[in-house]
Amino acid sequence: MKCNRRQSRTRNSAKVAWFMAKSHNQQLKLFIAILVTISGSCWQQKLVHPQTIPSYVLPDDTYSQDIYRQAQSTTVRIVRPNTSGSGVIIRQQGNIYTVLTNWHVVATNDILNILTVDGQAHVLLQEPQQLHDLDLAIVQFQSLDRYPIATTTKNTPQPGEKVYAAGFPLYDGDRTSNTIALGIQAFRLTQGEVSLIPFKSLSQGYSLGYTNDIEAGMSGGPIFNTQGLLIGINGRQKYAEPDFGAYIFEDGSEPPPEILEKMVNSSWGIPITSYLQFAPQASQTE
Repeated sequence: MKCNRRQSRTRNSAKVAWFMAKSHNQQLKLFIAILVTISGSCWQQKLVHPQTIPSYVLPDDTYSQDIYRQAQSTTVRIVRPNTSGSGVIIRQQGNIYTVLTNWHVVATNDILNILTVDGQAHVLLQEPQQLHDLDLAIVQFQSLDRYPIATTTKNTPQPGEKVYAAGFPLYDGDRTSNTIALGIQAFRLTQGEVSLIPFKSLSQGYSLGYTNDIEAGMSGGPIFNTQGLLIGINGRQKYAEPDFGAYIFEDGSEPPPEILEKMVNSSWGIPITSYLQFAPQASQTE
């Protein structure tokens, strides 16, 4: 409608100029200029709200659209001043929803808000609760609206199994600015496969290696299998510096060199089975 009103004003002005033109050549030149002006006004109107949503990597199999919709509807963005993380809704009791995320995402005194798939911001009902000594935490919010709940599974994923990781990257593609202003529009889903299930856990419960690319801001987001079941939580990106102890097992031992290389080339998550040990009330399937 705005474009139509602008065209109307332009045409009215053009009528006056047309009758003032004295020669055929002047009229022809004026006619061309009017067309350019009208087209340009509409083009400028379309550019007022450019699409700046970061790209995502969609799976290319029969599960892709279903997995994408399910991941998008259950994944939340956890925002605090100047930074953000991700989480997944894993329980509903009346009007109270429970979100699972990383402890390092919510272990802060900053004000936290949870953004759901409809773009609404929800305040926390209480302080975040860490689960045992894992890099896992639960937070809760209250709402009269109904949101989908992710379904967990007790089955342990196996190397080579296809998986999908979801979350909200904190930075845009060239890392020149953060995506907080985009809210839930920054959602991303990536495809990969389980690369490594070590015989013992790394510190803080990390024992699920996978090839998916995850970025800062996707920590706390869900990992799904091809059935759309929640199998883990994102937490660590690829290529961490080994000298800083990122790949030390929880008992203090170090992995052999041939295993270490595979670890460095993997993203790392915490299996959902670790969460179920401490919160068996979550919605789950066998």
